Amino acid sequence: WGLPKRLLAETDMFAIDHTSELYAHMNAAYVRIDELPDFDHYGRMLEAVGRGDYFISMGEVLVPEAEISMTSPSAITATTRIQWTFPLAFGEIVWGDGLRTFTQTFDLTETRPFGNARFEWRTEARDWKWARVAVWDVAGNGAFINPARR
Repeated sequence: WGLPKRLLAETDMFAIDHTSELYAHMNAAYVRIDELPDFDHYGRMLEAVGRGDYFISMGEVLVPEAEISMTSPSAITATTRIQWTFPLAFGEIVWGDGLRTFTQTFDLTETRPFGNARFEWRTEARDWKWARVAVWDVAGNGAFINPARR
């Protein structure tokens, strides 16, 4: 249990047949890698996945860049670049101290459709051990990164 955990893209499909529309409901792992490797070098992609260098989304909200840093021993700063289709609703920093999980949300309702912007958010987070960023749009679509550990 003590090893660092990674978040996985998954879709629950309990009953599926030829009429099922899957694409609109499937999360995907968007791997951050300079170029798509050819078949003989697919290990490069697996190395990025092993490092947790990817984000999870259904595609309407993208997080091509994200960094979580310790502003002070009791504060977190998240710097992101977000691309979106529908107007955004909110961003959040989620963190834990090993016993409890906390969330600080940031209002993004001033955004408009089809945007691309950088955001920097700060929150007090005493004794945080891990933190991640998530962004959600007005239609409930989201994207989130793997936790950063301090």
